[in-house]
Formats: sequence, structure tokens, C-alpha cells
Amino acid sequence: MGIPAIRKRKMMKISHGLEYAAVWVLTRTVQILPGRLADWMAIALGKIAYLAFVSRRRIARNNLRLAFKDEMDETRVRIVTKEVFINVARTSVEFARQPVLDKEKILSMITHEGKEHIDRVLGEGKGAIVISGHFGNWELLGGWAAACGYPLDFLVGQQHNQYVDELLISFRKSLGVGIIPIGVASRHVIKSLRANRMVAVVSDQHAASGGVVVPFFGRPASTPKGPAAFAVKIGCPIIAGGLVRKGYNRHHVIVLPPIYPPGTGDTETDIREMTLAYTACIESLIRRHPEQWMWTHRRWKLD
Repeated sequence: MGIPAIRKRKMMKISHGLEYAAVWVLTRTVQILPGRLADWMAIALGKIAYLAFVSRRRIARNNLRLAFKDEMDETRVRIVTKEVFINVARTSVEFARQPVLDKEKILSMITHEGKEHIDRVLGEGKGAIVISGHFGNWELLGGWAAACGYPLDFLVGQQHNQYVDELLISFRKSLGVGIIPIGVASRHVIKSLRANRMVAVVSDQHAASGGVVVPFFGRPASTPKGPAAFAVKIGCPIIAGGLVRKGYNRHHVIVLPPIYPPGTGDTETDIREMTLAYTACIESLIRRHPEQWMWTHRRWKLD
């Protein structure tokens, strides 16, 4: 290894250390603040982000226009866009505060509907793929499942900064969920499902390659095929759902009926049908609460 490469590695290590220190200080600060004050701070940060991130604000507004067409006028588009930034900021602060939560606190904060679908599926003994989107507080959805005593593993991407990655993983583990890194996903997902565990994945963003093209708000969208591929391989169902924000420390879980592999005999057909079905479930949740989905992502890149 040459001297320039060594210097580059040293500089990267220093920058990662500084980034980790900044993230640690920020997250530790919101952990020691009173919960209500941390939430007020998050709302303020969301409003600032709405004003500062012009390109993301423009993407969100354009996405809302594409999705809702004549159903949403320009005034409503602007209001919803601002609420989207605020929701993401509140979710980020709540995520940082997960280590100060316990099982009793989580259960007291969250009401639910459709929990019987999870009980039914786990009673069948094949596990389940749990699908949600960047909707409401998607991180706390796993915490609720773990607090209810359900065996759950998160399928998560890895951060470039190893120190930050380990910190974020510790926040998730603090609520009692297991972690499956995407880099080693295949064998661990299969092992988890065969142990009658649930594997949760956020699957609502553009799939750059190898995606299944299905309609999303009436437009073609490349969607990750992995969740349905695992379900078809194991023969387990997909459960879609989300956690809706109702106010400060108040949330409501919606669990939709399970989607089973069609069993057509054609693997690709089964994968597409399951992907189509769970994408429609996510869309139905977003239509009910559009301000709680992260519209700042370019979802319809196929256009």
C-alpha cells in the first residue's frame, strides 16, 4: 500500500471518528432532555429542514402532485410537505431516544389493530416477512412488536461509518429486536424464518436493479423483489403494516391481513403478485395519512 493510500485511510478514520463524536453528542443530548422538550426541538428542526432543503422540498411536492393529482390542491400540497419534514425529524429524535424506553413505556404509548393477524401467522409455524415503509415512526414499529413478545429481526443496511453503524444498531437492539445486516442477509433471513421468527424490512423505495415493476399510486415503480422472493422460497406470508403518529408519545399500529404465496407454480409470477399486493397495502396506509410518508425520495425513477 502506497503512502497516499495510507494517508487517505488515516484521514477517513479521523473523519469517521469526528462524525461519530458529533452523532453521539446529538443523540446523547436528546436522551437526557425531557421527552416533551426533545419533541418540541424535533418539530423546530423539521420546520428548519423544510426551509433549508430546497431540492428535497421540491421532490416531495412533485411526488404529491403525481400521486394525488386533482385530489390535493396546492395549499394542501404545501401543508403536507411541511408535515413530512416535521414527521421525519420527530422520528429521528424518537429513534435516538429509544435506549431510554422500556417495554411498559412502549406499550403505554401505542394502541393497535390487527394484532390477531400476527398471532395467526406465527401459529402456522413458518415465520413471516413484515413489510413497512418510511411511514410514521417506522423504527418504533419493531419496538412495539418486541414489547409484545414477538420474535423479530430487522433487515438493515450498513452505514459507511462503522462507529455510527454500531451506535444505530445499539438503539435498535435496546428495544429487543434482532439485527440482520443486508450484506449477509440471505442465509440469516432463511434461518430466522425457519425458526418461526418475523423478519422486518422497509421496502418502499426505488430498486435500482433487479426490481419488480408494479403500480404505486397508479405509476410504474421499481420495487425490491427480495421480500417476496424469501416468502415464496420459504412458503411464508408477508404481513404489511405501519405505525401511525397520533401525537406526542401517542402512536397506533395497523397490521393488515397476511399475504400468502399464490402457489401458481411459476416463481417469478408469485414474486410479482406478492410484491404487487404488499405495495398496494403500503399505498393504502399512505393515502390515509400522506403527511407521514417520506415523499422526499424519488420513487418513480422509471418515469
